[in-house]
Amino acid sequence: MSLIPDGEIVELDTGVYARLHEGLTNSGIIIGDDSVLVIDSLRMPSFARSLMEDVRKLTDKPVKYVIDTHSHWDHSWGNQEFPEAAIIGHENCYSEMVDVEWNEEWKNKILSSGDAWSDEANVVTITPPEITYQDSMRIYFGGREIILKYLGKAHTSGDTFIHLPKERIVFTGDVAQDGGVPYLGDSYPDEWLDTDDRMAELPVDRFVSGHGPVGDINALKTARDFIHSLVGSMKSAIADGKDSKTASDSVLTKLQGQYGNWRSFDRLGESLPAVYHKLIK
Repeated sequence: MSLIPDGEIVELDTGVYARLHEGLTNSGIIIGDDSVLVIDSLRMPSFARSLMEDVRKLTDKPVKYVIDTHSHWDHSWGNQEFPEAAIIGHENCYSEMVDVEWNEEWKNKILSSGDAWSDEANVVTITPPEITYQDSMRIYFGGREIILKYLGKAHTSGDTFIHLPKERIVFTGDVAQDGGVPYLGDSYPDEWLDTDDRMAELPVDRFVSGHGPVGDINALKTARDFIHSLVGSMKSAIADGKDSKTASDSVLTKLQGQYGNWRSFDRLGESLPAVYHKLIK
């Protein structure tokens, strides 16, 4: 079902949709008996309004919940467009979204990007979750069990996995992508390994990432293997006494053969020095 330019809406199960936006950020739509649950409100108010237009093409039921998979602006800066909904996220997601310095740094990056919509960052009212959880949270929505899981620090300090056990589906945010390199700038590389191992043990058949296509369990495990290979290679380079540039170059060379055709691999070199310095502490 194509409802948005350069994207599509995929029905994964009855009333469960992945809204895939090529080159930008995905979201999720789950329709209950009398209301709707949205996963990630997208990057700017205008994007959130476009998301709502697509919800309206599927149902006239109101949005009751919005779940932030994590704090990053491209997933949560549309929250203000859902004033009647309860915003839910991990407690660390809340802490990051109320961090003035964190938000100002992101705002400056966006405004200097030159994207067509970047000026909209000036009118964003950052709206953090009003309901938070620590380890897990269960929602029964339209007779459907939805489990919010915190598996540890990874892409950020507050990544939420939205697991639909009966449907064997999980929304992973940006922790895992099918054939894509996640952003590493705010990551916790050493802890990401254990988080990914827990993720790969989830009883699922498919996953919806924050970016890219819907993936199967093999793609989820490959995403786990990528992070293990990246961090393991960087640790080996550090143990060999290599400096940041030499270590980063060696990691890129190590990963090129298997992952060089992944989305955003061409930008991976920009993030590797940050990974180096996080691991060398």
